[in-house]
Amino acid sequence: MSTQKTADKCFDSIMELQGFDAFKTMLGHLRKLLQKKEKCLTSCMPLPHFLWIARRGGGVSTLANAFAEYLYAAEAIEFCGNRKYFEHKLRYNAPEEFFSELTRLNNALLDAAGHHRDFKGVVCIDINEWMEHTSETHFSDFLDYVASNSDKTLTIFYIHTDDRDIIENIELALLSRMRLESVALNFPNAKELAGFVENKLFNSEGFLLTKDAQVLLAQSIDKITAGKQFYGFKTLEQMAEYISRSAHMSDLDGNEISADALSCSIKTYVERFTKPLVGTKNNIGFFAIRRTQNEQREL
Repeated sequence: MSTQKTADKCFDSIMELQGFDAFKTMLGHLRKLLQKKEKCLTSCMPLPHFLWIARRGGGVSTLANAFAEYLYAAEAIEFCGNRKYFEHKLRYNAPEEFFSELTRLNNALLDAAGHHRDFKGVVCIDINEWMEHTSETHFSDFLDYVASNSDKTLTIFYIHTDDRDIIENIELALLSRMRLESVALNFPNAKELAGFVENKLFNSEGFLLTKDAQVLLAQSIDKITAGKQFYGFKTLEQMAEYISRSAHMSDLDGNEISADALSCSIKTYVERFTKPLVGTKNNIGFFAIRRTQNEQREL
């Protein structure tokens, strides 16, 4: 397969995802620019770094991985190392502490380089613990480090917040050191998510949902996504597997699942994910709509 065809295939796979409208628009513009500039883009007009704003479980891992695959296929940036892309969580260090997190990030880049001198590719960095510490020296040192490696790595900074003031403060801090483009990763609505669950999961198991079951599924997903224990598409996959298992064990007449048949198992699942959390820590799960052979680990 030619380089252009591979790039087109990567592009199309991203465009098939539900949601992420702003990202798709950005990628469409980038694609046109790459087609015009061809390989001149790398040397003449380097890509900016990115700030992605998304909810927990918003598909960041696989979207970033797919983006890296597209950039590789389109020859938009240089890649070198034992992987094209990796994720890193930058934990908080107080001002009076040694900035060990910067050392840990440097070690992660060296590890990704493998037997090569430098890692060149895409790195997605979770900076959520620094959202309210952008004026501190450690954060400035971190940004200086990222900026000094701009010729080697394209960095995607990731945060999950709806606070406009926090977003603007982070944007200002990043823009003071580097070229940046902010992208809000909109999450699919309940109807779109229900379509994903039905088409990609239930149908693959040989089940069909009746119209009333489709309505119930969308209503249930709306409740689940509003809960604090919702960790993205992984939760939906688990829900579909739970319901499919229940359907296989029941005495269904054919392969159709009605609202009545769906209600018992889905009610149990919804209650599980909408209960208040007691004594537990928040998890961060990044999963995409499509299953991949090599799923990215959770951040």
